[in-house]
Amino acid sequence: MMKDKKTGELKIRCTQADKKRIAEKAKSAGKSLSEFTREMLLKGKVVAAPQFSEMQQIGIKLLYQYANRFTYIGNFMKSRDSRLYVETQSLVKEIRQVIEQFFKA
Repeated sequence: MMKDKKTGELKIRCTQADKKRIAEKAKSAGKSLSEFTREMLLKGKVVAAPQFSEMQQIGIKLLYQYANRFTYIGNFMKSRDSRLYVETQSLVKEIRQVIEQFFKA
């Protein structure tokens, strides 16, 4: 699906202080000034992208890895592979270690 190229331009007048405040709100929402303004004008609100800490980003990556490993385990189950028990125990141990690290942080 191809996005429409943004060729239209809309200019508004505001004070430098207003522009600075709008730019700060856009930045805190994780949006460019154009994205923020367009979303606010068209939708009446801006949904901010969540800002994750470094530890949260690591946790999210680990959750994706765990999802992949659970898929792997599911495939073992379909074929009734004997490696299922070993893989499951390894994954459970790793998850417990990560949970402990999050609570220590």
